[in-house]
Amino acid sequence: MTTNHKQILLILFKLISLPGIISILFLSAPVTATPTNTKTIAQQPQNTDIKAAADKAFTEGGELFKQKTAESFKQAIPKFQEAAKLYQEAGEKRSQSVSLHEIGYIYNSLGEKQKALQFYNQALPLKRVVADRGGEATTLNNIGGVYSDLGEKQKALQFYNQALPLDRAVGDRGGEANTLWHLAYLQRSQGKLNAALIQIQSAINIIEDLRTKITNQNLRTSYFSTVQGYYKFYIDLLMELHKKQPSKGYDALALQVSESSRARSLLELISEANTDIRTGVDAKLMQAEENIKQQLAQTEKRRVQLLSGKYTPAQKQAIETEIANLVEEYEKIQTQIRINSPRYAAITQPQPLSLKEIQQQVLDENTLLLEYSLGEDKSYLWAVSKTGMTSYELPKSSEIEQVF
Repeated sequence: MTTNHKQILLILFKLISLPGIISILFLSAPVTATPTNTKTIAQQPQNTDIKAAADKAFTEGGELFKQKTAESFKQAIPKFQEAAKLYQEAGEKRSQSVSLHEIGYIYNSLGEKQKALQFYNQALPLKRVVADRGGEATTLNNIGGVYSDLGEKQKALQFYNQALPLDRAVGDRGGEANTLWHLAYLQRSQGKLNAALIQIQSAINIIEDLRTKITNQNLRTSYFSTVQGYYKFYIDLLMELHKKQPSKGYDALALQVSESSRARSLLELISEANTDIRTGVDAKLMQAEENIKQQLAQTEKRRVQLLSGKYTPAQKQAIETEIANLVEEYEKIQTQIRINSPRYAAITQPQPLSLKEIQQQVLDENTLLLEYSLGEDKSYLWAVSKTGMTSYELPKSSEIEQVF
């Protein structure tokens, strides 16, 4: 059964009788792959052959890169070097720059900082030549990271400050958050804690905004898992500020950030299942959804009838294309409903409880809340009662995990 047919089964479940659904299952034809026309490939110009060889080397390097072991990284380097050389011969400057950037990234990951700089600096002018401003920002950011690791903080700052306006110019909000995080890390290492606090707060605001714009539940959970480092850094910074200024409430804010950092996917999923997210949505959008459902039901019935008799490949292809287009349109409408639903926004943009709200809404006189945050360097515990809170610094997560 094709992916489109699986998708519409859920849509049509209430619209088609059980025998109709069974017919769909048995009449769905398997999809066969189209073989490559090797004769056509052999007749391509030499330049295309060079690019194909470069693509092959790059793909092989990418497969090794994905394994993310020291050995696979080392094996990937000659593949990317071969790709870069061939892309240069083919005049593919953009792909050449990407290959060089990957080599720089690998050397940086292996701790060979000078070699990383060598390849990043080869990639950077190529990205400027092809006007890849997003790629340029990423490379500048990574060069800044290398200089930061080498202890050359001022140089690192120069590259971060070049990357940030480029991130904003191309609308790369994820890249902007990453650059802000690097700036915060650098400023904290220089003892500029308040400046670092401003940068990481801005980065977290972007992350929270991006998370709420992802309407697919699985993708939202996956994205949130990739940005946990930002929250850990934020908590560490707040607790460091708490040590210096214990009366400012930084520990309470750290507790709130810890709450924000926790995966809320299960709560969101349960809430969405029990909430009519269509309430308050434009009636025209709701009518469009209903119309698409009806069209899908009618088109699927026509498909079943067609496949029950004699048909040509062209007829089969035409009706399956029609169904695919309807499913795509239905998914777009579903996304619009989520975006425009006030109730859905309330689900996907939950606000963590503050210390005062926890004490007033969650705790009674006989209850003590213990919340912890485990980190690579330090961990923290907050003990919250109805009338007060005490925070504790704990060992790093690896030491705690050994005990348990």
